Amino acid sequence: MASDQEHRSYEQLFVLFSKKVEKILLRLALVFFVLLLCAQALLQIPYLRKHITRVEPLEGKPYSQPVGADRERS
Repeated sequence: MASDQEHRSYEQLFVLFSKKVEKILLRLALVFFVLLLCAQALLQIPYLRKHITRVEPLEGKPYSQPVGADRERS
């Protein structure tokens, strides 16, 4: 009987522990998701993107269309 009661208390402790760990992991995932969104938003600003990434200077000059090229050819 004592071992059966110990087994149940162990299970209850494990369930409490796993709920706490699950809550912590869920919060961490949410924090990292928000950080990801913030980082992606910062990368949309050209001045910051130039200083944050190493690849940006290696990309070359951005392509710009010549003047008057916005008309479609037929």
